[in-house]
Amino acid sequence: MLRLFFQIYLLPILTPRVAIAILNWNGQSFLQQFLPFVVAGTYTNKEIIVIDNASTDNSIAYLQEHFPSVRIIRNSSNLGFANGYNEGLKQVEADYFVLLNSDVEVTAGWI
Repeated sequence: MLRLFFQIYLLPILTPRVAIAILNWNGQSFLQQFLPFVVAGTYTNKEIIVIDNASTDNSIAYLQEHFPSVRIIRNSSNLGFANGYNEGLKQVEADYFVLLNSDVEVTAGWI
């Protein structure tokens, strides 16, 4: 009974749902270099999302092959920085949102 109480009431408070959103436009090289550090993070209640601004490189294929756990949201055109995030985030539900540039190397325990 105590375990159920913990799972239902305390766990969401102690580990809120975090969406880590990365905006991408033709950034396969950045994804190759920096996304592994994000994926390796130990925070358990997270969703990693790449919002793609209509890339013409192989970003999407690379993500699908190497990071199938990463959610991909595709914008129909390059909407720029703010609009790209705004459109993509309309499809995401979380307690907290981390907007992470694709060229950032995170370190252990960053979240």
